[in-house]
Amino acid sequence: MNFKKSWILTEDGSHTFKIEDLKETYHSLHGALRESEFVYLEKGLHFWQKANPQAKCRLLEMGYGTGLLAYLTFLRNTESPVDYTSLEAYPLTVNDYKKLNYNELLVENTDLSYVAFSALSWEIAHPLTPTFTLIKHHTFFEQFTATHSFDLIYYDAFGAHAQPALWEKEWMEKCFSLLSSGGVWVSYCAKGSVRRALQEVGFSVERLEGPPGKREMLRAVKP
Repeated sequence: MNFKKSWILTEDGSHTFKIEDLKETYHSLHGALRESEFVYLEKGLHFWQKANPQAKCRLLEMGYGTGLLAYLTFLRNTESPVDYTSLEAYPLTVNDYKKLNYNELLVENTDLSYVAFSALSWEIAHPLTPTFTLIKHHTFFEQFTATHSFDLIYYDAFGAHAQPALWEKEWMEKCFSLLSSGGVWVSYCAKGSVRRALQEVGFSVERLEGPPGKREMLRAVKP
């Protein structure tokens, strides 16, 4: 997918990329940082951690993209250990990462900058701290085979108008099979057909208030 990308400024001051051919952006125009923190950290990781205090979270991200979500999880997680696995079929380049302003916005107590984090090699587990390990796989979700179950899935594919196949029931069923009992699936998506597909494969599904600029989002739990 060698589409031309342009960077744009979102409403919270953070950058994202826009792919004109797909009429799609990597993040919400209402705020790349705000969306990532609200949908995935607050409603996903912190929700799971509250129910499983001190337990290690085996986390799977579907769609590494700009790496913002992985980096935010690395920076902001203080509750318990996280083993972070991310999948990306079309990785960006280091030059792409350098065009974004996350290095300037995310200046926190770490020696590992956003660009350095994003430049970490693929297919190798990186124990970055005693409580955070990252591994990135250059693969399609459809072809991914796991060696263990997960506790949380960040489902962050492009929208259904751009990647409709990834929102079909077949892949919701794969998510269900990848999660352990009590595992959580979370996404910015609130599409009715996705909610019904999640329910049909066995999830308990909630429609939650969405991040700024979006009325609703979905969270699903495997019984």
